[in-house]
Amino acid sequence: MKNDLQIKKIADLMIEKINQISENWKQPWINYRAAFIPQNFNGHRYFYGNAMMLIFLSERENFKTPVFLTFNQANALNICIKKGSKSFPVYYYDYICQHKETKEKIKFAEYKKLDKETRKNYSLTPFVKYYLVFNLDQTNFAELHPQEWKTILTKFEVDFEGVDLDRMNKNKILDDMLKYQSWVCPIEEKLSNKACYIPSVDKIIIPDKRQFGNGTTFYSTLMHEMAHSTGIKERLNRKNFATTNVYDYGREELVAEFTSALMCFAFGISTGIQDENAQYLKSWIKEIKEEPKFLLSVLNDCTRAVNYISEKLNVNFEQKREPAVA
Repeated sequence: MKNDLQIKKIADLMIEKINQISENWKQPWINYRAAFIPQNFNGHRYFYGNAMMLIFLSERENFKTPVFLTFNQANALNICIKKGSKSFPVYYYDYICQHKETKEKIKFAEYKKLDKETRKNYSLTPFVKYYLVFNLDQTNFAELHPQEWKTILTKFEVDFEGVDLDRMNKNKILDDMLKYQSWVCPIEEKLSNKACYIPSVDKIIIPDKRQFGNGTTFYSTLMHEMAHSTGIKERLNRKNFATTNVYDYGREELVAEFTSALMCFAFGISTGIQDENAQYLKSWIKEIKEEPKFLLSVLNDCTRAVNYISEKLNVNFEQKREPAVA
């Protein structure tokens, strides 16, 4: 019952975000702020689905910092959570490890210590666990430690003075990838009216960068199609990838949208929803309302795609794993 309540909080926030975009689908998924990457009080960053949801939460609540902590962490630091403050769930996956014959269960940490042959004797059943966090703004930290609070605020300030806007429209990693054709499949940049990934020939086609008018839209579109290209059987083997079923197509588009948004956020690129995906907004809301776990499955596929792209581009966004519960 508690888990249902937590996933509903995550689903409701996503529905709220999609509703906002449906009113103005040219606005970005994430309003980029250079230093505003969600993290816990010790500085360990949240990534993937948790990062996206905590960013959405921070935007909605207008938090001054992206720093979050649990109730127990606040107590350990002698910090009080302000009356009326509402927590938000952070999720992670754990596994039930059970011996196939004896049915004996062991902890996942113990399972990981086993050799490959011994592991074959166990079945793994994944399940989602949650812990609740508060933003530092929701505590009395500023009153107790005014100087430290000022230092934290300074750390997360965004200085736009002296920014080279032309340089913001260029990305060396992605430009080099295109120049040397180093992605996992060919990318053909040509005069065209549509960007697409073609599974049958394993190829991305994207309009010439000059057709976009700015690098931001070009890179976000490119990242969207790269996300699609991770789904084939030879790569991540995404469930029901490239089927003609309208439901599956819409789900795949949502995976690509979230993957593009997170990768672009990591690169410092602001990305909005793809024009052709505006029509799917209401169906996404309907699906998330009816089955909130649908959202976690999409975010899980997004996580795998972000990991895959990061590895292939040889970029390190410190996205190894979610921080442990304190």
